[in-house]
Amino acid sequence: MDVEKNIEIKHIIYTSRPLDSNSSDIENILISSERNNPRAEVTGLLIFGSELYLQFLEGPENSVDATFNRIKSDKRHNEIRILKESKSDRRLFASWTMRPQDLELMMWTAEDLESGLVKKLNSKQALNVFKNLSREFDQFLNPNK
Repeated sequence: MDVEKNIEIKHIIYTSRPLDSNSSDIENILISSERNNPRAEVTGLLIFGSELYLQFLEGPENSVDATFNRIKSDKRHNEIRILKESKSDRRLFASWTMRPQDLELMMWTAEDLESGLVKKLNSKQALNVFKNLSREFDQFLNPNK
């Protein structure tokens, strides 16, 4: 899924609340992403926890919009809130149809999560979370960089 230079990429970052968080829901979301996202040229990362989804989607505008519209109608979650919509000339997660990241392995404490800190991220903070994860995963995948 190589991206040519000067192609405009749309990014959406949103949060939502899982209605019945369980490992089979996450597994099914990832299976669906692996099946649908390559064809639509959508990539991204899903941070998931029992009380929160925080997702970054990127790709061609029409594909990201169509993917997000499907996500909005998914009955496994509600309280969807867009934190940031923007356009860029590069992807953050070009190697991932949808990389999963367990919220419990993130830098936030239990107190942060209970206080709703993640839900209160502004657009710049949300983007920085994903930029930092992108750099971390790139170093892991390509240690010579």
